[in-house]
Amino acid sequence: MSGDSSLLVEKLWRLKRRIDKGACPGVEFVHLNTLLREPAYRADVLRRVEQFGNADLKALAREITLNDDGQPLMVKDHTNRQASAQEEEKQGKGWFRRNALFALPVLAVALVAAGFTAFENRAERIDSDIVLDTTWKTGKRYILEKTVYVENAHLTIEPGAVIEGEDGSALVVTPSAKLFARGKADSPVVFTSARPEGERARGDWGGVVLLGNAPVNEPQASIEGLPENETRGSFGGTNASHSCGVVEYTRIEFAGYEVYKDNELNGLTLGGCGNNTIVRNVQVHRALDDGIEMFGGTVDLKNIVITGAGDDSVDWDWGWRGNVQFAVIQQYPDAGDNGFEGDNNGSNHEATPRSEPSFYNVTMVGAGNTQKKHRAMLLREGSGGHFHNMLIDSYGIEALDTRDDALSLTNRDHLSFSNNILANLGHLGQVEPEQNDDDFAFDEQAWMAEPANRNVARVESALFPNAKASVNPDFTPRVPLKQMKATRPPQSEFFDESADFVGAISPVASGSWLDGWTAFPES
Repeated sequence: MSGDSSLLVEKLWRLKRRIDKGACPGVEFVHLNTLLREPAYRADVLRRVEQFGNADLKALAREITLNDDGQPLMVKDHTNRQASAQEEEKQGKGWFRRNALFALPVLAVALVAAGFTAFENRAERIDSDIVLDTTWKTGKRYILEKTVYVENAHLTIEPGAVIEGEDGSALVVTPSAKLFARGKADSPVVFTSARPEGERARGDWGGVVLLGNAPVNEPQASIEGLPENETRGSFGGTNASHSCGVVEYTRIEFAGYEVYKDNELNGLTLGGCGNNTIVRNVQVHRALDDGIEMFGGTVDLKNIVITGAGDDSVDWDWGWRGNVQFAVIQQYPDAGDNGFEGDNNGSNHEATPRSEPSFYNVTMVGAGNTQKKHRAMLLREGSGGHFHNMLIDSYGIEALDTRDDALSLTNRDHLSFSNNILANLGHLGQVEPEQNDDDFAFDEQAWMAEPANRNVARVESALFPNAKASVNPDFTPRVPLKQMKATRPPQSEFFDESADFVGAISPVASGSWLDGWTAFPES
């Protein structure tokens, strides 16, 4: 069978699988062998799919039609049959040639029974929830067909495994389970779209959700982005040290979809995850909604890269109190809202535990004055936070907008902002005065400029031009180390106290912690 024929057979098998699962109400069942051998039957099935199928099934049917020459797929075409017959006999091919009409349909049935691994490069299709300890192996592909829940089990993903999400799929790890996605710098775990390279886009699949039992200030918390009546989306408890597992050296690409208006899944969602959860060396690339969102909990993040998010790069709500060190935020000209969007609780701004994360050594790269302008940080609804040693560059609106009672938060030491570099903000390095008084006349610009806060404002960019590149960006600062007014990170098991520079990347290092495992595909 030629490569083109094999690809067509694989697509017809996918068509049959989706029809059997109800994707085309006008076609209840498709017989695979007849679909392959009978062009008229095949044409009728494709016609009915075009009439009754969903959008994805119709697209698949059109791909099949474009490559279908209307011939039986299981008949082998012998050019110069007489001349080649003797040579085939010598090579042991004669029996196969004489019995092609019998052998190839049997082969097709065998391939289907084996999960069609020959045509999917050993891909394993995941269409049921995970309730027993499971390992996804190095070098293998796994295709999520739906929202897959992990319950009362550990899911281990080895370095180099690739997980592809189809439309409507996601991976949700419930509080009774754990995810161990342990990649390596030279072989990361990759979650990506099931669509072919060149056709991938934001929102092709749902993303990764980890849920735990750490404190949350919202009663009966349930994760957004899942159906309203889905009880397995509940999370939160009293265990601040709870572990949702490990996610390290992992990329999540082209994720996030809207279940219904204002209810979306993010690239990575962490709901009620405690501080024994390990999230390090993680990139979220071209998510439809937020890159990473925390709903409460105490989970810490280290060596994080978020590129091209469709909404906010980092979002938090409901009492998140984690730490972050070494994070790169890059926003693209065509999409996105805020670099950070922080909330406490919309119903009760004083709800406890209060959202109050701490950030050190962050580089935030805006797109400048492009068609989509961004703001670096928006804090509201009672969220505090502590932001230090950050390099905030090329945001078309401003570095920080506070709403609600920010002055009270600063007076009670719930909010601080110091030792940061603010560069090339607004228009020609100048931020326009605030038009609406939505924070009780709190003047963010004056507060950030207070000498005690040791922030440095620059008109020109503090980064090299290719920091804004969408492919192979370089986030090394152009500001010399001696001009940085960094403060030492706190003494703790989490923070690297030796990071005596501003931004996520040392200006004197020969390399970067992004090397090897990050990637920036356009589609």
